[in-house]
Amino acid sequence: MIRFIKRIVYCFVGLLTFLLLMYLVAFCVGEPELNKDRYIKLYDDQNEIFYQSINNYSGQYVSLENVNPYFLKAIVSIEDKRFYQHHGFDYVGISRAIKTNVIKRKNSQGASTITQQYARLLYLTNEKTWSRKVKEAFFTLQLETHLSKDKILEGYVNNVYFGHGIYGIENAAQYFYKKKASELTLNEASMLAGVVNGPQYYSPLLHERKAKQRQALVLNAMYENHVITKSVLEATKKQTLNLAKEHSLNENMSNYYYKYTVLQELENLGYYNNQYLNKGLNIYTSFHQEYQDTLNQLIKEKDIQTDLQCAFTVVNPKTSQLQALLGGKDYSKSQYNRALHANRQIGSTMKPLLYYLALENGFNPTTSFLCEPTTFKLENQTTYSPSNFHKKYAYKDITLAQAIAVSDNIFAVKTHLFLGTENLYNFLRNYHIKAKNNASLALGTVNTNIYNLSNIYCNIASTGKYQPIYTIEKITDHQGKLIYQHKNKRTQTLNKESCLILSQLLTGTFNKQFSTYLSATMSNYQTKYTVACKTGSTDYDNLIVAYNPNILITGWVGYDDNRKMEQSEEKVITKDVTISFLNKHIKKESWYYPTSKLNAISINPLSGEFDENGIVYWFRKGTP
Repeated sequence: MIRFIKRIVYCFVGLLTFLLLMYLVAFCVGEPELNKDRYIKLYDDQNEIFYQSINNYSGQYVSLENVNPYFLKAIVSIEDKRFYQHHGFDYVGISRAIKTNVIKRKNSQGASTITQQYARLLYLTNEKTWSRKVKEAFFTLQLETHLSKDKILEGYVNNVYFGHGIYGIENAAQYFYKKKASELTLNEASMLAGVVNGPQYYSPLLHERKAKQRQALVLNAMYENHVITKSVLEATKKQTLNLAKEHSLNENMSNYYYKYTVLQELENLGYYNNQYLNKGLNIYTSFHQEYQDTLNQLIKEKDIQTDLQCAFTVVNPKTSQLQALLGGKDYSKSQYNRALHANRQIGSTMKPLLYYLALENGFNPTTSFLCEPTTFKLENQTTYSPSNFHKKYAYKDITLAQAIAVSDNIFAVKTHLFLGTENLYNFLRNYHIKAKNNASLALGTVNTNIYNLSNIYCNIASTGKYQPIYTIEKITDHQGKLIYQHKNKRTQTLNKESCLILSQLLTGTFNKQFSTYLSATMSNYQTKYTVACKTGSTDYDNLIVAYNPNILITGWVGYDDNRKMEQSEEKVITKDVTISFLNKHIKKESWYYPTSKLNAISINPLSGEFDENGIVYWFRKGTP
């Protein structure tokens, strides 16, 4: 125990020495750049601004004289009660946090000061690395050595986030209470001071009870700091929230999931750092506002009352541009971007990937397998017994065309084992999907997010040309100087003819002619123009991918906690939204043309025999 305490003391002394050196460097470097002119502007595909950061937001940067003193005292009391005594770091708070988190083995205490938080807001990204922590420490010291406490506090309250897309106290006062920051009451000021600790959890609009509990903590802290009396404390706790009846934004929060995706890409490109942010960034994207508005409206019309969530992407297959994205049903209530980060089982959307490989290995639309209950004996001496939906079988040979239309599981597993399971396993690795090399892989027993699923299907929809889907076309600084320009790096990674045959086969999911022992998966829906489509359904997830040469939409619906979808109306949301979207935005027929290596042949899709009155499918020349 003594040795452990010595280690703690040595670490503390080392930390103090390090901070003293940083104080000296910070003093010599000079006054920090507060970056009041720093900004990010995001432009859509029509060069119209659809998002701009706080410094260009309609709200005003206010001086401390124009902020009610109650709010300033409240924010100091709850966030950093020794703000006016310390020099950037609260060593008393750090000691308490070490005692709580290390010695008592709890992880509930932090010691971040207002100055540290301000440094983070001004200069740093959200990366959780030691290098970022060191930078934060340096910027904190730089602020403290060159600015007054009031200037630091002023900068902090003008930049801190209050949720709902709101930054800064003036904007927050207008949004929550329809008044200026100078007009806030103690009740209102203490409420807002509580929100900044966790805007998603303490928003009075989303969680009234939690907000009141947090406000009580703020008021207690103010009392302990001798800011208010006991009687004022008790009286204020009894008051109602007194929120404004309307809460309008000047920015469209429905665009925020896409904004988040752009900023993620900006970081991946290496431009989301102070070197570039301080110059002001104009980011020109492929964002299509009309597509986004349609997605938002279609989800809104569903009026989902449960915790059911959704995610959708819209991509241009010809360019790989991401044109719209929905990461959840309501950004104001959940900022989690499910399109990028929710890895879910993809189910039968796997099958077209398998059938692409089959077409590469001699299969054609008329290739047949017997459809009946089957137990497969595997190489490892185990058995595998998949079943069809509702355990329905044809009990005869079915064609690849029908197997795709009705999403037959037996046909898929037979194909998978016939090709060798390593083929699909290796194919998925090309798209950074980790999978188990087993028989069930054919049925989609692997997880990925719909952003990546869109990436894979875009490769097919583009007739085999590939580059990762993207959002950023170019970046300029505040002077208009070009910083970054996207370069088209599309390469032919898949066979064009196999992609064309597969896309033609995927139109059969709408054809009721295939609905014999099982229904064609999209037989209850019709599109104005030709569309390829594949669904994927489990007890927990519903997915869909649909496309033509110009547009590709991918959708997912499910619960974040992986609960089963019990209601039938929940299970059709992806289909309803996708088909409604396509019928609105596909203006004219646009479909693929066969290459000189393909023949268009009319066949009976059930028997696979030639039929001049049948359905036209594409076959490689020379196919028997």
